[in-house]
This record gives sequence, C-alpha cells and structure tokens, in this order.
Amino acid sequence: MKIHTVLILAGGDGDRFYPLEQKVLFRFNGKTVLQHIVESVKDLTEQMVVVTSADNESAIKSDLSAYKVQYVVQTKDANGQADAVLAAKQYLTKDALIMNGNDQYDFSIIKRTISKTKEEGNDMGIIARYIESYFPGGYIRFQGEMVAEIVEKPIPEKRPSNYYNMSTHYFNNCLLFVQELERHSSSDDLYERAFSALLKKKYATCFKYDGGYATLKYSWHILSMQDYFLVHHLTKSIDSSTTIHKTATIEGDVFMGKNVKVGAYSKITGPCYIGDNVIIGDHSLIRNSTVEQYSLIGSGCEVARSYLAKGVMLHRNYVGDSVLSEGVSMGAGAVTANYRFDAQTIKTPVKGILVDSKKGKFGLIAGKDVKIGVNASTYPGVKLSAKTIILPGEVVKKDIL
Repeated sequence: MKIHTVLILAGGDGDRFYPLEQKVLFRFNGKTVLQHIVESVKDLTEQMVVVTSADNESAIKSDLSAYKVQYVVQTKDANGQADAVLAAKQYLTKDALIMNGNDQYDFSIIKRTISKTKEEGNDMGIIARYIESYFPGGYIRFQGEMVAEIVEKPIPEKRPSNYYNMSTHYFNNCLLFVQELERHSSSDDLYERAFSALLKKKYATCFKYDGGYATLKYSWHILSMQDYFLVHHLTKSIDSSTTIHKTATIEGDVFMGKNVKVGAYSKITGPCYIGDNVIIGDHSLIRNSTVEQYSLIGSGCEVARSYLAKGVMLHRNYVGDSVLSEGVSMGAGAVTANYRFDAQTIKTPVKGILVDSKKGKFGLIAGKDVKIGVNASTYPGVKLSAKTIILPGEVVKKDIL
C-alpha cells in the first residue's frame, strides 16, 4: 500500500525552543530526528516532501541528502502549521499524510491508521493519544464515537477529552483540506479550525494510540526525547575499535561507536549512547545519557540523565538532567544544580511567562559554544544562549538570553 504524498512539516524552531536551535537536526542514537522519520515512512509513499524555513534549508538538505525528497521553503508562518501546508499545496492534489518533523512514536501505526480509514470508508484519519496531565496542543472533541473537532490549546480544565492530537493526519483527498485552509481567516490555529470545519462535511477515523511518544516543543523536551530513544530504540553494541580499561565497568544497554576510549575505574550504566571518538577519562560515571561524537569527558566527572552534543568538553564536573549543545565546555569544578530543596517541580521562563517543566529534576540548557568557568554553578532550570561566557566562581540564578 502506497499513498501519493507524505508531507513533513520541519519549519522554524519557534521561541519556545530557545536557546537551542534546529530541533529536527538533534541526533538521537546516531541519527537526527528528521532522519528517523524519513527512514520510517519512505516506503509508504510515492513522493516525500519536507517543508523547511529558509534558515534551516541548507542544513536539512544536507542531513537528508541520502534520501529522495522534495523541498519547499516556507516564507510565511503567522498561521502556524497552516502556512507550512499551504506552501506545499502543489503536492497535495491526491491522498496525503501530513506529519510533524519533530515527533517520535511507533510509526507502524501510520499504515494501520490509513488502512483503518479506508476500511471504514472515511475521508480522513487522525492519530490521538490518551494523556492524563495537560500538555500544550490540540485535543479531540468526540460526538459519540466520532471525531467532531480539534480544540487547540484549551484551558487545561476545559479539555474536551483526554485525547491529544498527535498532528499526524491522513487525507483521502488532501485538496479538500487545502481549500478549507484557504477559505478560513488567518490565525495561529487556522490548521485546527480548517480541519474541524472539514469534519462537518466529511467523516474521520480516529486511531487511539497508547504507545511511546515524544515531541520537541520546549528546550527541555530534548531529555524526554532522549528517554524515548534510549528505552525504545537503543541497540546494545560496542565497536571493536573501542578501548576500555580493564578496571572500567559497563552495565546495561550501552552503545559505543568507533574509537571510543574509556579510562581506568570509570563506569557507564545504561541505557547510554556514546558516539564515535568520545574520550571518557579516569574515575568518571555516565548513566542514562547521550554523549555525542568527539566529546571529552575528563577525569572525575558525573553525567546523569543528560544530553551532550558533539564536541562537549568536561573536566571534574557534575552534569545532571541537562542539555549541553555543540561545543559547550565546563571548567574544573563547575556543576549544574538540578533539584529544588522544597521538592517542587522546576519552572523556567519562556517568552516572559513562567512555564512549569513538570520535572522534579531539571538542570541546565546551554546553547552552542557556551563557556563555563571553573567552580561556577547554575541553578535548576537555567538557560544560557549561544556563546555565553560564565566567569569562574559565578553562581547563575537566572537565564542569560
């Protein structure tokens, strides 16, 4: 079974993801988020189309150079996802699947959703996931067993149901949806309003999914995405070129790439992903973390439940529940605090509004090439923009953006 078009929306990062950049190009288990998606759905379609922003176009084309993909550059974004779809409308004349470029889940359910939609004789298919606690996004309003509406970002107490719209939609005739988008007035929720309007004319099949799921909206969601990949998709493997000192300990599911070096009395507790050419010094502990290629974990470090991008450099540091972007370095003795003594969840400002991360442990989010001096420390939930310099001994209590 093949459909005509898969449209992947991989536009801008948005202010909510700051200070991190290019979320669809973050690497998990050795591949970018976008590569994982493309590999999973490439055999499902006659043509694959990726919508990107002008800023990310070159990087995304390079990332997907091994795949047959058509590209569309999105020039307007006031209407959110709707503008991305309209930018690619020339490809949406037959049946199509529209999906986000920053979501991960069991992609085998896409084929099942399309098959179920066709079997039920409906015009649209939608994947929804039951969630207890509120997550910003759209929610399904049902009328009996039928999907009646997508309500975008309702007040948490007024959600029409606990079924979250996963933004993966199949259209038997996508041109009808494009026409509906063009018919409605401009707004950030134009996509959802147009979909809801089409529901008044056409029937939709709802596939209720209860498996693993991760998405990237806020910067700290990198940690949840990491957990998803480490739990669901990590392959236990240690390359033959890796050198592990006889006193080092490797426990659980651990992947190690080429030319990794692990020093004396170090311990790696899985699940962990260690990329190519990583050096782990003596007496260091790494657990439930990603350490990308060419990073140096010097002696006496602890890295716990954290994501370290390419070329991170540490020496005698504690990094807990944190995201360190490419090229970040920490001087000896610098640490990230990740826990409030009152045991409350950690809140952090986003676009001037204090947002609850829902995390009991949450350390530092550091943009590219941040430099942190010796014996410096950061409060829980602090975010540092790219190229920030923290002087030795500083205590960073709030964001530097």
